[in-house]
Amino acid sequence: MKHLPKTPVILAAAGILLLLAGDLYNSIGFLVCVLGCVLLLCAWLLGLRYVSRNGSAKTKRIAKVVKILTFTALFAFLVSFVWVEGLILAHDDGTENPTAPTLVVLGAGLNGDQPSLTLIARLQTALDYLNENPAAVAIVTGGQGAYETVTEASAMAKWLTRKGIAPERIYLEEQSTDTRENLRNAREIMTAENLPGPIAVVSNSFHLYRARLLAGQAGFEAVQTLSAPVPKVPLRWLTASVYLREYCSILLFYAKSIF
Repeated sequence: MKHLPKTPVILAAAGILLLLAGDLYNSIGFLVCVLGCVLLLCAWLLGLRYVSRNGSAKTKRIAKVVKILTFTALFAFLVSFVWVEGLILAHDDGTENPTAPTLVVLGAGLNGDQPSLTLIARLQTALDYLNENPAAVAIVTGGQGAYETVTEASAMAKWLTRKGIAPERIYLEEQSTDTRENLRNAREIMTAENLPGPIAVVSNSFHLYRARLLAGQAGFEAVQTLSAPVPKVPLRWLTASVYLREYCSILLFYAKSIF
């Protein structure tokens, strides 16, 4: 069999470079990783086609089996993607007419010490609720991540107080690194401060399904949700990124639940 043609080799090299350049925890970086995976898949399929056409009889038989396994995996991915995205969309509206006395506002990224567009959408949703319900309080959650100069919770509290929310209505949870810890630590604050339940979890629409599941695991009962929109950006790249990333996060959630 001759050497592989240049096209799959070039695609594979480009895919690896994109994976190395991407960042799973950044919206644009995540899309770079996805593109890298797509290029690697294309290289794999082209390589299989070449081997199945130009290899020895034994190699062709092996390539045929590998091709069947590959397309079976792709079909399973498609089915799981449709199923998971359906669950996300079925829960993205939030609770109708929420009445919770305590909000848990889930953290998102900062740009230095300034809330990201995604986080601002959550904060604006929380602000509207707090203004409409003067007796309600909020727990803002999130520690300090990479490229952040302050904790997410402190930046969120500062944003809300600048918008007129009294500091005594805001409780800070500054130790968490992910949604699971956001909610577990918020539960501890509620117990320590004797805050009333039930809670309303505030997050973006794509995140509410998983947030509700994690809230249940953290011990919250009768969880309500407030849906913040996904910020609109040119070419809708942010929407594509967050829904793809949430698909992966939900698969990981179920995998951890099983194993």
